[in-house]
Amino acid sequence: MDCFICERVGRTTALKLGDERAVCISRRDYKHFAAARISAFDVTSQDALLVLRAVIDFWWVPFQDAKRGGNATPLSRWVRLHYGCYCPHQEASGKGSIQTNVRRPWSPRCGECTKEIAVDAEVPSIRLLV
Repeated sequence: MDCFICERVGRTTALKLGDERAVCISRRDYKHFAAARISAFDVTSQDALLVLRAVIDFWWVPFQDAKRGGNATPLSRWVRLHYGCYCPHQEASGKGSIQTNVRRPWSPRCGECTKEIAVDAEVPSIRLLV
């Protein structure tokens, strides 16, 4: 996400459910709070379909990148979502992640038995609500 606090575009911004604010990872050795948070998270389950939805509150103001001069945008073009998962074959839990630049459909597999445990059919996205 573009961060108006450090005035840099394309920052890695970590959001965790329950945290009051996000963390902008400006450099490997420097992090600061960012004006974003997960305001809602829900799971919808129907038959063999599981849909995850997160609503992100993100405060944004226009600025130019302090280092490269590009204009900031209110929406990120790249998203990665980390998640926990459960393999019914091994009766074990694990972790995984999905991101926008993976070809779809994509099938996450169990780290223990390598069986398919889901189908990732849609690209994670951020929508701007105005």
